[in-house]
Amino acid sequence: MNRIIEKNDDLLKDCIGCGVCAEICPKKCINMSENKEGFMFPIVDEKECIQCGNCYKKCPQNKKNEGVEGTFYMAWNKDSKVLEKSSSGGVFTALANFVLERQGVVVGAKFDSDSKEVMHDIIFKVDELDKLRLSKYYQSVTQSIFSKVKKMLKQKKMVLFTGTACQIAALYTYLGEMKRSEFLYTMDVLCHGVANKKTVISYIKDREKQYGKNIINFCFRVKEGEEGWQSGNGTRMKLFFEDGTSEVQDKFLDTYFVGFNSNIFLRQSCYECHYCGTRRISDFTVADFWGVTSDKIGEKQMREGVSVLLVNSKRAKEILPNLKRDLYIEKINPMEAIPYNRAFIKPNTCPEERKYFFGMMEKKGFDYTVKKLNKKYYRNKKIKAIMFKILPENCMEYIMNKRKKI
Repeated sequence: MNRIIEKNDDLLKDCIGCGVCAEICPKKCINMSENKEGFMFPIVDEKECIQCGNCYKKCPQNKKNEGVEGTFYMAWNKDSKVLEKSSSGGVFTALANFVLERQGVVVGAKFDSDSKEVMHDIIFKVDELDKLRLSKYYQSVTQSIFSKVKKMLKQKKMVLFTGTACQIAALYTYLGEMKRSEFLYTMDVLCHGVANKKTVISYIKDREKQYGKNIINFCFRVKEGEEGWQSGNGTRMKLFFEDGTSEVQDKFLDTYFVGFNSNIFLRQSCYECHYCGTRRISDFTVADFWGVTSDKIGEKQMREGVSVLLVNSKRAKEILPNLKRDLYIEKINPMEAIPYNRAFIKPNTCPEERKYFFGMMEKKGFDYTVKKLNKKYYRNKKIKAIMFKILPENCMEYIMNKRKKI
């Protein structure tokens, strides 16, 4: 009889779905499978299990976070074309170029437009970088990648591994002492929390109903329009249709980002994240530079994008001068960034509405559920839109300025 580990409430809240347990099991009796919400969890075939304890020993959630305080910088790529393709400041591209130019490989999250799956993959050439660029707002499959990385390191090949902090932790536990390899560099992307493929597919189905045509691809963050990046607030979802057309979604009303930002469909372990804060486990950490203003970086850069870059290890500091060929880098006071990004402080709180989301989505669909569970938000947006239509522009500016001061 198979035992679904998610039936244990503590494991359900703690499991990050990395798949290390399945990867290291000597009997291969652990498989990763979707739970009813759509998140990946391990299933153990108890008939085959030999009680070796490897799954427990190698689980990153059973390890202490040995992160260190990094040095804060703001950074952006000097190439405008790279910035256009990137979610924020294009730091990943500069670091990837450094590794690829030294005959290394880069590991990161890739989106498959056919299966709608996000999975970690390896690239070997600069012209493959587009596969790994841009943010993916749901969890990638990592299980099979760890053994491939280990093989590359044994071959003394330089490896850049990018992902969320918990995925970096999973890689480290899998590698054991090899995590200290001189050939391994890691970069984590500061994480709000992860959704899953099932939720994204439900959103896409509702968009197909709305537009009456098939969606063949989508990007979670594009910098289109006059606003561009604008501290990350200008970026928005873009849908690509079978007929060759595309649509960019309203950044304030799009149901996916309203739901994502209200935290109603994140993985349960995200609300208890072990890796939030300024003590980081990777060599580098990157994030949007929330809170930065045009007074500091100029209007042009506000449109094109800028990142916060944390340099967390001696090895990372050593290669920083090499990155300055492609990046503008300037040291900043940590308090210029920390207050504007919650993940530098603590995990997101699990809202009461989460317990209703997945069941309601199954019955009523994605849009209905997000709007129902965020009805106050949508009501306020509707009132604001009506006020903008009926009140003079200078009157609305006065009201908005008053609200900011309250």
